[in-house]
Amino acid sequence: MDKQDELERLRERALSLNQAIQDLDHDIERAVHAAASGSTDTGRAIAMVRDRHNDQLGLMFELGKVEAQIADLENRVREQDERGEEQRAAQEWQAEIPVAQEDHLDWLRPVLDAPEQLVGPSREERHPHHEGEERMLRDMQREDLEPDDYLDWWRK
Repeated sequence: MDKQDELERLRERALSLNQAIQDLDHDIERAVHAAASGSTDTGRAIAMVRDRHNDQLGLMFELGKVEAQIADLENRVREQDERGEEQRAAQEWQAEIPVAQEDHLDWLRPVLDAPEQLVGPSREERHPHHEGEERMLRDMQREDLEPDDYLDWWRK
């Protein structure tokens, strides 16, 4: 049995439960009117109303469970339909995308394969701020030396 057949069966079950609830409601209303008019025994009418009401509550509980099953099954059917559409759209999208002829990191291969001495930039290619950093490092290293130990002490 596929999901559509099961969904239809559950909907028919819900309709029959709803009809049974309405029939019990009609019986209860008839018994109340008969007891109010005094045409029947009041004690027997109250017992019958109580029995019908309990039956009605049980059917309402069953109806709630069936409606929850219907909602769950409808969600699963909808998700299955959406999943099919999503898969079809993904397949169309993948068919339109050209297949890559090279790895995305192939441009990095020459740098990785180069000898280590060629990996770093040469002195001419370096940015000018590197020279300032090197000069500052040299100056910091000679701070503990006396001014007589280096020749450009008078320029400061």
